[in-house]
Amino acid sequence: MTERLGRYIEENRDAIESALESYLPLSQQANAASLNEALRYSIFPGGKRWRPILTLLSASLVGADTARALPAACAMEYLHTSSMIFDDLPAMDDAGVRRGRPSLHVAFNESLALLTALALFNQSYSLLVRTAAESGESASAVRLVKEAAQCIGADGMIGGQVVDLVLQGTGQNETSLASRNLKTTALLRLTLLAGAGACGASEEEIAALGEFGEALGMAYQICDDLLDELVDDDELGKPAHQDSRHSRSNHVAEFGVEGAHRMAGELVESSLLKLAGAFPDRPAVDLIADAARLILSGMGKLVIA
Repeated sequence: MTERLGRYIEENRDAIESALESYLPLSQQANAASLNEALRYSIFPGGKRWRPILTLLSASLVGADTARALPAACAMEYLHTSSMIFDDLPAMDDAGVRRGRPSLHVAFNESLALLTALALFNQSYSLLVRTAAESGESASAVRLVKEAAQCIGADGMIGGQVVDLVLQGTGQNETSLASRNLKTTALLRLTLLAGAGACGASEEEIAALGEFGEALGMAYQICDDLLDELVDDDELGKPAHQDSRHSRSNHVAEFGVEGAHRMAGELVESSLLKLAGAFPDRPAVDLIADAARLILSGMGKLVIA
């Protein structure tokens, strides 16, 4: 990690943690204490809060300060966490460990895990609208919620999860891998445009950030595949070799270790050139570039998960 990126993360860590606690959708019902416990278990402690950081950086690209984008940053962390809760369920990846400790459905139960994920999922939409409204960009709220629904929905994260389940145990190719990887690429697309979109980004800026987010998401997924193949459970903080266990292909199986790593590098570097062209002379571009190259370094999953 570069010094400037590490400094930026440290400067914003407390604000992100405080906002995540403040916006947590805790229940006021007398008999719902277990939901509140599960919500806190799922969110705290987290990793490096990479998605909130990227959300804040995207907002700074269009001149917004950190405070304005914090609700959107929390929305992205809540969405990411809810997707992991769903992923870990026995009906999905059946993973008993996440971030080095029992997955939510193991620590509590499957019913509560589902409800916790839905509570986080629901809160994320509210926070995206809140960010736009508090930024004086109410007109952007409609566009942002529509974009979020597309990124998360049947042709985004949810659709990608379905493809992942359907293709388990079958032969795959590059086209089917791209469909399966929607659950990663779509959420990172939304992460890159959420902060900027809620703070008044233009259509051209939204398009540029969305394109970069998709490329970064694909590079991240390739690195995830590499780590799933090459790293053990203890280092990952979750079960390794999940693709092999579920008899599904990945970028390593299709292109080899060197080919997969080369593909990720080309995606990151070409997309960074386009992003720098869309946002010339913006310091945040350099920080985003540092983050993207960190993912490519092979340490990305250990930092982001």
